[in-house]
Amino acid sequence: MQEKRIYLVGAAVRDTLMGRASGDRAYVAVGYAPADFAHLEQVEGAHPHFVREDGSTLTLAAPGESIEAVLLRQGLSIDAVAYEEQEELYVDPSNGREDIEKRMLRHASEAFAEAPLNVLRLARLRATFGTGWNIHATTRVLIYGMHEALTQLPPEQVWNEVQQVLVLPDTHLFFETLFELGVLDAVFPSLFALTTFKEGTKYHREASLFAHVMMVLRELKHETPLLKLTALYHDIAKPYCFRTYGNGTHHGDPDKIAPRIDMAIPEQMKAQILFLSEMHTKLPKLPQMSIYHITDFFERFKSDETLLEALIRFKRADDQGRFTDVPRPAIWDRAILKTFDAITAYTPEKWIAAQAEKPDDKAIALHMHLHNVEVVKRTFFA
Repeated sequence: MQEKRIYLVGAAVRDTLMGRASGDRAYVAVGYAPADFAHLEQVEGAHPHFVREDGSTLTLAAPGESIEAVLLRQGLSIDAVAYEEQEELYVDPSNGREDIEKRMLRHASEAFAEAPLNVLRLARLRATFGTGWNIHATTRVLIYGMHEALTQLPPEQVWNEVQQVLVLPDTHLFFETLFELGVLDAVFPSLFALTTFKEGTKYHREASLFAHVMMVLRELKHETPLLKLTALYHDIAKPYCFRTYGNGTHHGDPDKIAPRIDMAIPEQMKAQILFLSEMHTKLPKLPQMSIYHITDFFERFKSDETLLEALIRFKRADDQGRFTDVPRPAIWDRAILKTFDAITAYTPEKWIAAQAEKPDDKAIALHMHLHNVEVVKRTFFA
């Protein structure tokens, strides 16, 4: 009869060995039957899966399956280490502890290739741990051979991984790692297209548009997922525009950007990305615009000052994240916010009450617009 043992596995073991704070704890029970844990809450899954009293999870190994066999199905060797807490015993069939010491990302076994999502997880861990971690040569070869399988990843699974990446300071490392491994085109074909395009104008001297996007992500390392996604896609239509019009005209057009977004981003967030991508081309041109175009710019924010402030922060990062031969344009942030506050502070109740007949919605909208024009005239250039 197989000996009964319960092992701590996965990230909790890895993080403890690395001296990092560990989050959720997951256990694997070897030699047990589901009836042994009938007192615990069971969660549906391919294997019997339970939630313990302390909130940790426990999964049953298949009958007769060893802990070594379970571990070798893990993606990376550093995640394929188990710890038996009672006897303080490690089980490490793929030398994961040695790889932690060497800061090496290496597949635990050939089973790595059976789950293409493992490639994204590897890239995410590298973005988490930093460039001090290397990818083993044999793992690079294995991943390149997974190129076709990576093109078939369900968009929802890719988005789930990306969401975890967006909260990391070094988000750019995730995408740079996929590019380094030769599989960026398999997962994010629109982003890969940026690697083949060099703008070459006095405003952009980077080696490629992809390099510019990665530089912007570095500037946004502590920013919101929304701004990081905007960084990824704000110039996504530039290659098309240059090859169609000979310049970057209309590259901020939402109709040109939307078809090139290659992630399953929720619609509300996607709408904000498209809006910020469009408005980032207008922001530095405000001082040269007509009063009426400036007014239209402010009105399109629909009193959302948070979104306007986000645009200003994004545009700063966009300007800093490039090599240029000309001075970076000034952003009139004080004038912009002062004008916006003056516009949004006004309410038309007194004007409505003073009218002989109650104005309809169209008349009120026109009054508000004319008021906004006057605010811009006296405030923006003051």
